[in-house]
Amino acid sequence: MKSLKRMGIGLLAGLISMISVSQTAFAAGSDNYVTGDNNHRQPIPTSYIVAKTLNNIGGYEDKNQYFNNPQDLFIDKQDNVYIVDTGNNRIVKLNSKYETVNVFYGPDKAFRNPQGIFVDDDGDMYVADTDNSRIVHMDPDGNFVEEFGNPKSDMDLSESFMPTKLIVSKTGYIYVIRGENIMAIDGKGYLRGYYGQTNIGYDFTEALTRIFASEEQKKFITKRLASSYINLTLGDDDMIYATSMEREEGEIKKLNSIGTNIYRKYKTIGNSIRNPITDFIEKKILKAVVAGNTFKFGEYFDDYGMYIEPIFTDICVDEKGIVTVAERLNGKIYQYDQDGRMLVAFGGLGEKKGTFTRVSALDVDSRGNILILDRINCNIQVFEPTEFIQLVHQATSAYNDGDYAGSYELWRQVLAIDENYDLAHVGIARAYYKQEQYKLSMEESKLVGDRDTYTMAFDEYKYVVLRENFLLIILIAAAIIAAVITLVLLFTKYAKKAYWSYLNNKEKKMGIGQGVMYSFYTVLHPIDTLEGIRYNRKRINMAIPFILLAAAFIVRMAYLYVVHFPLAPMELEDVNPIFEAVKLWIVPISWIPASFMATSISGGESKFPEITFTSALSLVPFIVINVPLMFLSNILSKTQRSWYGVFSTLAYIGLFLILFMAMMILNNYTCKKTIGMMFVSAFMMLVIWLVLLLCYVLTGRMIQFVISIMDEFKLNFL
Repeated sequence: MKSLKRMGIGLLAGLISMISVSQTAFAAGSDNYVTGDNNHRQPIPTSYIVAKTLNNIGGYEDKNQYFNNPQDLFIDKQDNVYIVDTGNNRIVKLNSKYETVNVFYGPDKAFRNPQGIFVDDDGDMYVADTDNSRIVHMDPDGNFVEEFGNPKSDMDLSESFMPTKLIVSKTGYIYVIRGENIMAIDGKGYLRGYYGQTNIGYDFTEALTRIFASEEQKKFITKRLASSYINLTLGDDDMIYATSMEREEGEIKKLNSIGTNIYRKYKTIGNSIRNPITDFIEKKILKAVVAGNTFKFGEYFDDYGMYIEPIFTDICVDEKGIVTVAERLNGKIYQYDQDGRMLVAFGGLGEKKGTFTRVSALDVDSRGNILILDRINCNIQVFEPTEFIQLVHQATSAYNDGDYAGSYELWRQVLAIDENYDLAHVGIARAYYKQEQYKLSMEESKLVGDRDTYTMAFDEYKYVVLRENFLLIILIAAAIIAAVITLVLLFTKYAKKAYWSYLNNKEKKMGIGQGVMYSFYTVLHPIDTLEGIRYNRKRINMAIPFILLAAAFIVRMAYLYVVHFPLAPMELEDVNPIFEAVKLWIVPISWIPASFMATSISGGESKFPEITFTSALSLVPFIVINVPLMFLSNILSKTQRSWYGVFSTLAYIGLFLILFMAMMILNNYTCKKTIGMMFVSAFMMLVIWLVLLLCYVLTGRMIQFVISIMDEFKLNFL
């Protein structure tokens, strides 16, 4: 079932990427780049260059000169390099000059398919001897010290012990990946518990199944498991950094002493207030960003625009806290700071220098060099940092150490090399914030769309202004409230007047002004308004629906330009009026033919004109709510987005309720029948959307075909 679901996700993502290639903003020709929260690739100066490639063990005497399916790599505090040469069942040790100084085959030369290694500060090696179902502890000279098998425990550990990746903490605990958990083993070989398991959450369907299913049926229920871990490493901060298959919280984790992930999480990120429709499409169907500002680790589209779900095969952390991961499917190397912001992406699939076939491991030495192990090419490429990325690392480290003035100066040097490096602007904005220069922080963060930093600075700036101008602000607020109350009373008065005027004047057709105010009476008395249309359907003015559609579009466009920056659904340069019109109108407009077809075959009384009129009325709540909301947003920030989002969602609830009541009143249906016909109409709407989408794609293909024919004709005959 999961494979079919992912296949469907991939097909849909591929279709959407064909329709709007600009949304993925591929930059296949860019060797080094970053992706912000909008997931567009932005080229940056070269950050790492290949300084050396290691294909064999050099002049060291051994029967196997070349690596064979190497699986892991570790660099100790003295910059010695340890390679788990799995195919040759050995550990190769190199010095800091990358010269082979020793080769270890294990106790009695008995390593069998080793897949992981950790070296402590004393130089002792801990090897995951996978096919021997043990962890071997050796001293710096390769002498056997001890081994750890399946840990001793009162729990049932009947599952086979096949260690692959491991670390050893300063307390002497061995942490080993075991599927969805990280197993902790003490120095005496006892199990100390499982660590870092992802919460699988509550599943309502499964709960119902277990309540009502028979005992025989329960045997066939598949047990839900948490996402598996892939690799792990130990940071200088004694935190465990790990990669996993977890798609909800994030594939990269930083686990504290109790196994809680404290790294940047997907669920806590989001630059905008979502609406239910786009939220479902972007988060539930694609599970990735197609259009919008949601953060993801890695990338969900490869260099060719194909949808992928990242698999990070290894992770390392340097002394500055810089996190580097290797992605298997697109061969990219991604680097993040302690806040989960991408610093650089480089590499890719290929055979040339600087690219990889299948990265199995990576690590970083004290000089900042990244060693990347390719198990298919059986080599190690040594990547040396350039001045640009060194400045980035220094600026990030200075900020983490509390040196905000130093961080500011370093980010200025980064901008001197690349003025378009967004993270430098973010760093400067955060430095301003820490120095209590809130207005400057807001201006800097707004340049690069950093809503999180802007929100922090705005909240502080707001309190400063409030303290300094408290009395004046109270007076202005009182005047605004009085004005709003007056406008609401006038609005209610004229809407009510238009309603009764339309009902009482039986011989006169609805006027334009009268029709507009009548429409807004829907907010006050929706049932009375809809019944007035039903019993006076011949006198409605069909210009009103188009006026309402236009008014809703104007409100939407005004909202995008007026709404406060941290609550904006998108950047202004990304605003597409056509796309916004489609998003706004697609439901009420497609509802017209869908509802007409559904009611026509079920004894409905409604006709096309009144369905069109009431469908346009469904946008009235959107207009009424968003006009004051766009102005109110300018005193709010992301910290108030939860309840702010409630008001935004009310517009869509109002749309649904008006369509529901219109179908029931115009067709004289019972509530039960109305619910059934709503589902039928919704299905017909879906069919209409699919047909239109198919026509759009086929039209695009036809245009491409005609253009290619014309190009071929010009090439051969002109």
